[in-house]
Formats: sequence, structure tokens, C-alpha cells
Amino acid sequence: MPVNASVKKLGTVSSSPFSGSPTYDAVPFHVEPGYEPTLGSFVLIGRNDDGSVFHYHYGRIVGGIEENPMTDPWRLQRGLAYGQELRSEFGDLSPHRARVARAELLGEVVLRPEGFEFREPTLLPRTGAPVYECPADVLSALLGLPKDGLTVGEISSGGTTVPCRLPSEVLARHIAIVGRTGVGKTYAAHVLVEELVDRGVPVLFFDVLGDALEMTKALGGIDYKAGEDFRVPFSLIGLAEFLSFIPNLTRDQSELVALAYEEVFNEALKQLETSGRVDIPLKELLGRIKGVAGDFGQGPVGERAARRVEAAVRRSPLLGEQVGDWPERLADRPVVNVYLGHLSQELRNLAVGASARLLQILRRRRRVPPFVLVLDEAHLFLPGGGETTPSTRVIRELVRTARHDAIGIVLLTQSPSSMDKQALLTCNTRLVFALDREDLRLISGMMGDLPEEVVGRIARLPKGRAFLVSGQDIVRHPVEIRIRTRMTPEGAPTPDLIEEARRWKAGKKVGP
Repeated sequence: MPVNASVKKLGTVSSSPFSGSPTYDAVPFHVEPGYEPTLGSFVLIGRNDDGSVFHYHYGRIVGGIEENPMTDPWRLQRGLAYGQELRSEFGDLSPHRARVARAELLGEVVLRPEGFEFREPTLLPRTGAPVYECPADVLSALLGLPKDGLTVGEISSGGTTVPCRLPSEVLARHIAIVGRTGVGKTYAAHVLVEELVDRGVPVLFFDVLGDALEMTKALGGIDYKAGEDFRVPFSLIGLAEFLSFIPNLTRDQSELVALAYEEVFNEALKQLETSGRVDIPLKELLGRIKGVAGDFGQGPVGERAARRVEAAVRRSPLLGEQVGDWPERLADRPVVNVYLGHLSQELRNLAVGASARLLQILRRRRRVPPFVLVLDEAHLFLPGGGETTPSTRVIRELVRTARHDAIGIVLLTQSPSSMDKQALLTCNTRLVFALDREDLRLISGMMGDLPEEVVGRIARLPKGRAFLVSGQDIVRHPVEIRIRTRMTPEGAPTPDLIEEARRWKAGKKVGP
């Protein structure tokens, strides 16, 4: 569609020694009276047309200046010194006032009757060319947003607002949601879960803070509490994880336990692949430890090792002998939420690592449906700096290979600088909320073509706003979005501590 009278003209491409001239990277334009340039707005810059095909540059407003010689600081200072009030015109039609916005040049668009064509910028913008507000249909096409998809929010550009819909391809290529505490990460994750449930995609949520409990109930899902009605088989947690779980093993005991556990672990994998279930009694592992010890003539050492293994496993509320029926709930419940908040971090890691291994095997055997795994506080399970946890290797491998198994991953973290960088890079789509400077420096290279001056402003993003960044085949350019209102209740809104303390004191019994 050509730009017509219904589309607002914002200004005219200008050139001056002060505000600069158009280049292949940026375009200054004089702002029309009555228009207030909005940072981040998308604009169309006139190029030429032949009556049916219209060619424009397009860009994003990233800065601006206002020039007014009547408010020169020396002129104002002289007025103060001599007690004279200098008149300064503030209106848009003042002959002394000029506003110049600067648009980052992103590309070229050709508008034909049959549709849009987008190109890299190759032509130099012209001074005197008109600058227009980007129409809604052009904006959606410019960003590559589908007409139908996961509606996570809306995008505003000047006077234009369009829904922000993500194509289904984002799921198998994984999503990272990052931002400091209280800026809307979990809220956005729950909006995404609502969209998935609406489209029949099961969700497995590992909930560290209890935020997802109410949402799960509202969506007809099922809540589990790890260690009570949710356990993982001891035979599937992995050798290194199992050895670290058993305290005070001597070197000889560790060697015997390792030989026996590897046999049990391989048997558990075979059971899982053939039947979808695991049922290896603890006494079988204990018998194998003693048997291996006997083969090496170390019967007493094996006896002591078996007793320590038995005591550690039986004391654990998390480890069991069977898988249980929770994986089957992915087939008949929209959300399976596993609450981990009451566990130590070591047990949380065991729960997530073993579950991820188990589900990937079940998925490859088509015993569970395609699903999306949401992991809250992901930096605790995927730490950076070379540190590993019982879940690190398993989840890192899952993130790397899950798309081939039709498993989507959503990672939430308030501290990307503390998280495994490779896992973050593997997430093709990112929602970036307000972050501290250290974290911003880490992810600045993951922000697509967003200019540094805009990246620097992310630290001041208001709650509920984030930058959406993805591959060009998903979202052509990074864009700021407002997360939509969720349909389910919030599980754990940020409390007002002053009000909570006042209520506690008011309800406390005074006296003996």
C-alpha cells in the first residue's frame, strides 16, 4: 500500500553541521510541528515511486536534539546579570526553535500491490525526503510478525500499536527470559504458558518460588511437591551425581559403588526405553555392590559401602525406586507444575537433571507428547564460570538437542552473568527486561542490531516492558514490547513489606 493522507507525516530529512546529514547508517530529520518523536518508533523515509510501486527506507528513532539560539546559555546568563527577562518562544512555530530526530537506518522496503519486499539498506537517503509514521500493516510485516501466533503483548510505535505474536517455531528453538527481580519475567512466562495451553501444548514447569501454583490450578493443571508426591528413581540420576549424593565414601568404597551403579544405571535406561517405566529396587543395587566387592576380595568394604548407600537413599525424600505416573500427566493435563522451593539446591538439581534425562528418552520413544519445559531461576541449574551441578550436563545437552525431539525450553533468570553462556546463546529468542549494568554488558552481544545507545537504556525499562530479540527469520529487528495482561491469577506478587509488617503487628496478641 502507498503512504497516503491517512498516514501521518512526521518530518523532513535534513542536513546541517550540527545535527548531521543522512548516511547509510543514520538519517536526521526535522520534526513537523505538533509531532512528539517517541524513542524507538519506526519510521518510513520517502525514496521514490512509479505510481504503483513505492520504495522507502525504514528506520527506528534512536535519538534527537533541539536547537534554539534564543536559549543560548550566554544569552540567558546576560539576562540574569542585567535583570532582564528574555522572551523565548516555546511553540512549534517559533522561528528560533528546531527539533531534529535521528533515525537508525535499518533497511529498505518496496510496497507493491501484491505485498512487501524488504532489503538491506543500499541506497543513500535524500535530504528533503518526507518521513512518515510506519503504518500498522507495514510495521507487522517489517518485523516479520505472523497473523496468527503466540500473543505475548503489543508493540507501540508512535501512534501505531500492533499485537506482538510469536510464530510457533520459537518454541523448539528455545526462549530465554532475563531481567532483575520484580520487573515481570515470571509474569511474561505465565503469559506464554497461557498461550501454549490455549493451543494444546503441554507444559512442564519447575517452580522454585511457588509462583506457578495458582496459575496451574486456574488452567486445569496439576501441582506436585518434590519429595512428597513427586520423586525420581535413584537409578537414573547419573553416576557422578549419585556418588556426590552419598557422604563420606572412601576411595575404595567409591570405586565399588561406581562399578555397581553403572550396571544399574544402564539397566534403568534399557527399562525406560523399552517399557517407559523404571523399577529397580534399592536392594538390587546393594546386592551388586556386595557382589562386586566379593569379586575383588573386599567383602567388608562392600558391606560398609552398601550400608552408607542404603542410609543415604532411604533418608532422601526425593529419591525412589520407580518413576511414578507424573510423566503420563503431560498427556492429559495442560500443565504439570513441580514445586522445588523447599528442597536444598543439591536436591533441586537432582530432580531437574533426572527428570530432563527421563523425559527426553520418553519423548524419543514417543511415550509422551511434545511439550515445553519451563525452568525458573535457571542460573541455579546452569551456572557459569565453569561450575557444574548435577543438572548442568543434562540440561545443557537437552537445550542443545531438544528441538530434534520436539521439546521446547524456556529459561528464566535474574542473573544472566551467573549463568552458562552457551545455554543462553542457544536460546534463539530472548525477552530482555530491565537489567543491571553488569548483566547488560554480558548480553549486549546478544541483542541483534539494537544500537548501543538503546541497549544502555534497558536498565531503565519500566515493569512489564521488555525487548524481544530473535533470529531474523523470527523477528527481523529487536523491538520493545509491552507484555499483555494475563488471564490467570498471580501466584506470588511482590509484597509491600511495610504494609505486611503493619498487618502482622495489628494481628499479634499483646500481653501474656
